[in-house]
Amino acid sequence: MNLATSFGPLHVPHSVSSERVNAVQRALQWCDAITEGTSLWQRNTVEKHVVVERFVNGARVTLSPILAARQDFGDDKTGFSHHHLPVTVNDRPICVVPKQGILERNKSLILHTDLVASLLLLLGSEDPPLEELPKTLGKVLYPKAFPGGRFDIFFSPERQRLHERFHDEVGTEEEAMVFFGALNERSLVHCLPLLDPHTYPECARFHAEEILSRGIERRNGINIVWALDMIHTLDPESYNERLPIFMSHRAEDVAQYAIENYQAVDSEDAWDAFSPFLGHPYSESFWEIINRILEFPDLQESLLDRCELLLTESEDHEFRTKILSFMSHYRNMDDTIRLVIGELQPHELPAFVFEIKTYGAWFEEIAFEWIECGRSRLNRSIVEASMANTSFDRFPLWEKLMQSSSGSVRTSLMPHLANVGTDRAFRLIESQTNHGLRFVSRRAYIWVASFKHHPRTGDVLLQGMESQYKGVRLECQRLLQLRRDEGLDP
Repeated sequence: MNLATSFGPLHVPHSVSSERVNAVQRALQWCDAITEGTSLWQRNTVEKHVVVERFVNGARVTLSPILAARQDFGDDKTGFSHHHLPVTVNDRPICVVPKQGILERNKSLILHTDLVASLLLLLGSEDPPLEELPKTLGKVLYPKAFPGGRFDIFFSPERQRLHERFHDEVGTEEEAMVFFGALNERSLVHCLPLLDPHTYPECARFHAEEILSRGIERRNGINIVWALDMIHTLDPESYNERLPIFMSHRAEDVAQYAIENYQAVDSEDAWDAFSPFLGHPYSESFWEIINRILEFPDLQESLLDRCELLLTESEDHEFRTKILSFMSHYRNMDDTIRLVIGELQPHELPAFVFEIKTYGAWFEEIAFEWIECGRSRLNRSIVEASMANTSFDRFPLWEKLMQSSSGSVRTSLMPHLANVGTDRAFRLIESQTNHGLRFVSRRAYIWVASFKHHPRTGDVLLQGMESQYKGVRLECQRLLQLRRDEGLDP
């Protein structure tokens, strides 16, 4: 199966689940929305697919959402290793990877395309926040701010002074023990990154064990995460056994680290380790616990039963809507959804409708009522919610959205229509090629071009060469040339 996306065609192997395909499509639409809404990101065509580029501190950063999607579908021939995001700076690949907990799991629920979208957001301001940049990328883009790959060395005179002392005074294991033994707790935090477990294994082990022996009672999680990393390197056999006790640590970063990195032996072990934390639905780790349990398909029903109990017992309105949205993607929750919709305030409705999955034809009637309100955010949510619900003919609803919605709603519907791929879908997109807003017209031509074998695609693109907008004419010229290069047009 091939999908049409705004970044180029995407082949989907038969082995990929529909849930993963839908998740990747949503992530690509997110990438599309992020880059469409800013002048910082520019699009360019590389090897028949679209990349997005911008200059950061004088360097050209290039990201390829379509390659990330291919990685998510198991393609190992993208030119980037698994878990390495398709990012280049001045055409040179940069090693940008998820954090360690994701790397160590064989079946990560986090998608390359989601991570690319996050990076697009992170770099989507004129001056990206340096402290949030991946260190490998930050070091290339801002070499003066990332000496040794560590941002905070440059901005902390105390840390820089201690590091200079370390390099002057320490050369052996014994000297490392003396140096670190004289540090107070605040100075220790500055210097722990210097303790390379391969160069100073005994000193690193001593301080790691010292930190972990009293770690569960401590609020500061930085040292504990460092200590666990050291144990992972120096004593991998005991590493996994130590993690469960830290899942309940009061420092959220420690609890998150333990939850992300624990490797369950089997489903029973996973349930025993993670399910106790389902009783704390308002903690920041709750949703990470759910993701970890979902890695074991035979635990899905037990998890949903527990979530249904939480939904029934909870009086927290925000939590109830969130857990209900989650459950609706695995069970038919239409009866409860219809009740909750009646309780929502108008400003809450768009986000809820965007997140839920419905299964019944009742959604058609209420969606038409919502469209009459003329609210753009709600209409965009209707687009998303209608895609997975096949219990009614959705084209009248989509036609209404195309007739009466804002430009952003219309463009958000186009990729879905392209994936439907019928003549009816083609004509609905074509109806927007002469829209008064340039960006709507341009996007319509792009999605018309995704119907490569439709008999009218070439003619519609030729009509676009007469557009009043120069940008639209150039886009149609580019699309026509691509068709000629592929032998689709003479």
